[in-house]
Amino acid sequence: CRRPQDILAWHVHHGLQTSADHWSAHCERVAQALGVSFGVTRLASRPPGTNLEAWARAARYEALWAAVAHFGADALLVAHHADDQLETVLMRLARGSGPAALAGMPAARLHAGGWLLRPLLTLGREQIIACARERGLHWIEDPMNEDPDLLRSALRTRIVPELTRLVPALRANVLRSAQWLGESGETLRALAEDDLRAAGIAPGMRSIDRRALQPLSAARRKQAVRAWFASIGAPVPGHAALLQWEGMMLSGRSAHAHFIHGGWRFRRYRDRIEVVEPDDSGSPGSLKPVAAPPEFCFRWQGEAAIAVPQWGGSFTFTASREVHAPGAAWLAAQPLSVRAARSTSRLRMRPQGRAHTLKNLFQEHGVAPHLRRRRPALFAGDELLFVAGFGMDCTAGRGAEDEVRIAIGWRFDGKEGPRLPVPSPLSSLV
Repeated sequence: CRRPQDILAWHVHHGLQTSADHWSAHCERVAQALGVSFGVTRLASRPPGTNLEAWARAARYEALWAAVAHFGADALLVAHHADDQLETVLMRLARGSGPAALAGMPAARLHAGGWLLRPLLTLGREQIIACARERGLHWIEDPMNEDPDLLRSALRTRIVPELTRLVPALRANVLRSAQWLGESGETLRALAEDDLRAAGIAPGMRSIDRRALQPLSAARRKQAVRAWFASIGAPVPGHAALLQWEGMMLSGRSAHAHFIHGGWRFRRYRDRIEVVEPDDSGSPGSLKPVAAPPEFCFRWQGEAAIAVPQWGGSFTFTASREVHAPGAAWLAAQPLSVRAARSTSRLRMRPQGRAHTLKNLFQEHGVAPHLRRRRPALFAGDELLFVAGFGMDCTAGRGAEDEVRIAIGWRFDGKEGPRLPVPSPLSSLV
């Protein structure tokens, strides 16, 4: 279908057999005879304690996709056939996989590295061998294909032949069922995505409210959780792990919960579930509080806004009629600083109300403990003036009675520099 110069053959040397060097040489000779380019990747030794089949497969595909990326290839073609598909479906059935996995391997799938194509997936092993013999081709049999301790080898050499003797149409029947399961899996996935949209959970959203999923039936809730995992790029949990995750994240009565799955860390505070990045040590299990950004000190000189990028936003300053707001001249005379407030600091949110500790306010507003130190607080010396998300302290008496009053606000996601002079009528006030 393509010119030889458009084809690149790639061999992965796993280093698991004493004759593996001869296999690499054989592949190179065949490639040269066909007039196609050839390359080889030698894998490092298998890490101790890892599953042989799983390690070999993951390392092999990593090497192949690296070759695809290096040479800018359009697609990676692999030689899985119908009997491989049958064995894959039976293996996944034995392991208790769900509908999507039981659909088997797709003939074509778009990966991050390009297209993965399986052009021989509808052909049986006997057809391929007959074709090879007719053309006088020579090939090497991997002795691991006969290893009775490997599940796929046991299926291939003992179990599938016996089942086929009893049910001659075994392969066609199982693959037809796999196709139906694939269609069912696609339907369930589409339904789960609809449920997420109805719950206000957009694809890739890394922080969700568990109450949005609770009206769903148990079965649909599981599918929705799996779809959410897939949308954020996290490995989809199996049945047992999913039950644990649901129990801690969706049903748990404690205020705090955390769960680690496949190197991903999930944390819940009350009803808010979020994906938490690993800390600087790279450990996904760390539960260290999020560190506060460095303190930022400045003087207000009449600006309408002052950006504080390290805190992720900007302070705003507008003229106000509220008598409890600080006076402009008083505010301009103060050394101001942005820093994390202590939980014992007090904020009076209403002029006639009493002051509350920030700890109580955070609890009342459902702010997770690990996020509290990232709430920017504005101080005049040691006097608390403002906390993002809550507002100004309403203690009166900051400035002379005839001063213009200034309302302080906070705008998240400021993109400007540390100080943003904005032309404003306020500049004439100080």
